[in-house]
Amino acid sequence: MFIVHAYWAATEISCNEIVEENMVFLGFLAFFDPPKESVKEALWRLAEKGVKVKVLTGDNLPVAIKVCKEVGIRTTNVITGPELALLEDKMFDEVVQKVTVLAKLTPVQKLQVVESLKMGNHIVGFLGDGINDSLALKGADVGISVDSGASVAKDSADIILLEKDLNVLVAGVERGRITHGNSMKYIKLAVTANFGTVVSLFVATACLPFDPLTPMQLLTQYLLYDISQLFIPWDKMDAEYVRIPHKWSAQDIASFMLWNGPASSIFDIATFFFICWYYDAATVARQEFFHAAWFVEGIVMHILVIHMIRTEKILFIQRNASWPVICVTAVICAIGIAFPYTVIGKTMAMESLPFSYFGFLVVIILGYIFIGQLVKMAYIYVYKRWL
Repeated sequence: MFIVHAYWAATEISCNEIVEENMVFLGFLAFFDPPKESVKEALWRLAEKGVKVKVLTGDNLPVAIKVCKEVGIRTTNVITGPELALLEDKMFDEVVQKVTVLAKLTPVQKLQVVESLKMGNHIVGFLGDGINDSLALKGADVGISVDSGASVAKDSADIILLEKDLNVLVAGVERGRITHGNSMKYIKLAVTANFGTVVSLFVATACLPFDPLTPMQLLTQYLLYDISQLFIPWDKMDAEYVRIPHKWSAQDIASFMLWNGPASSIFDIATFFFICWYYDAATVARQEFFHAAWFVEGIVMHILVIHMIRTEKILFIQRNASWPVICVTAVICAIGIAFPYTVIGKTMAMESLPFSYFGFLVVIILGYIFIGQLVKMAYIYVYKRWL
C-alpha cells in the first residue's frame, strides 16, 4: 500500500476555502506487513497431518496470490467472489473443493464456502479476526480467532489464540488426535475385555457347581482392572495414527469387540479346562484353588489386553507404552499374582498356587500374544484401521 503525504502552506482556512492547492510533494509512505517466519513451517506441518488450507479473503486476488506464494500455499486454482456468485449449487460445491484461494468474498460467501465444505464430509476449522469473519466462524465446526480480533469475531469463535503463531494450531491438532486415540483405546479396551470376561464367566458358570469367582473377588479384580487403566490418557500414540485425522464410529466399536473379545475368551476357557483337568479343581472342595487360579489369570490377561489394544504394532517389540502405563500395569500384574499369597487373599477364600501353574500361565501369555496379533493383523487388513 502506498500513501502520498503532502502538506499546504496556508495558516488559516475557512470552511468555504479550497484547501487542496499550493501543495508540496514530500514522498511516499509504504506499509509493509510481511507474513511471520513461522507461518510457512506451520502450514507445512499441518499439510503433513492431512489438514488442507484454503484462503478465504475479502482482499483482491493479486494481493491474496502474492501472500499465498510467500507462505507456500499453491495458487494454481483460484477464484473470486463475483465469479462464485455466478455458479449454480452443484458447480459451486465442485469448485470450492478444488480451489485453494478465494478472494473478494463477502461475509455471506465465506459462510457459504464453509457450509459447502462441511457438506462435502469435511471437518472445517475457520481462522479469522474481523467482523466480516463472524458468520464463517459461527458456521465452522471449529471457529478460531485471536486475542486481538474484533469482539464479534471472538464471540463467534470456539477457540481464541493467545499467541500469534500458527504452530499453536499444529500443537492443538496433535494433542487432539492423541486425546482421541487414547479415548478410543480406553473404550475399545473396556468393551473388548468386558466381552471376553462375560463370555468366559458364562462358560465357567455353566460348567461348575460353584461360582467361578465370588462377588468380592470379582469386585477386587475389576478394581485392579480400573486402576491399571488410569494412566491411559498419558500413553503415547503411534506416529502413524497422529498423522491422519480420525472420526468417531459406534459401528466400528461393535465390530472391534466382536473380533477381539473372543481372542481373550479362548485363553480364559483354556485356563478353565486346564485348572479343572490338571489340578482337579472342578469340585466344591477345590473351589478356593480354582478361585485363586482364575483370579490371577484374569488379571494377567487384562494387562495383556491393554498392551495388545493400545497399538497396531507388535506389543513389546515394535511399540512400547509410555512409562506411566508400563509401571502401573506391571505393579497391578504383580499385585494380582501375589494376591492369593496375602492375608487379604486368604480372607477372600483363595488358596496359594503352585509354581507349576505359572509355567502354564507363561504358555497362555505367549499363546494370546500370538493369536491376538494374528487377529489384529486380520482386522487391520479388513477394516484398514485399528483404533
